Amino acid sequence: MVITMGAWLLLQVAYFASVLFLVWRSSRAQSGRQRAKRFDHCQEGRYQSQGYHEGDK
Repeated sequence: MVITMGAWLLLQVAYFASVLFLVWRSSRAQSGRQRAKRFDHCQEGRYQSQGYHEGDK
């Protein structure tokens, strides 16, 4: 009975840890995509402003 309960507890801890890991990995991937979108947006603004200034010359 003790071995069965120990194995059950170990499986529960492993399951909980794997779910936490998957949530953490998903949130990191999502925040990385948001950073990439912000970076692309900043680069677009930079190129537009350079084109605008070149037209002034």
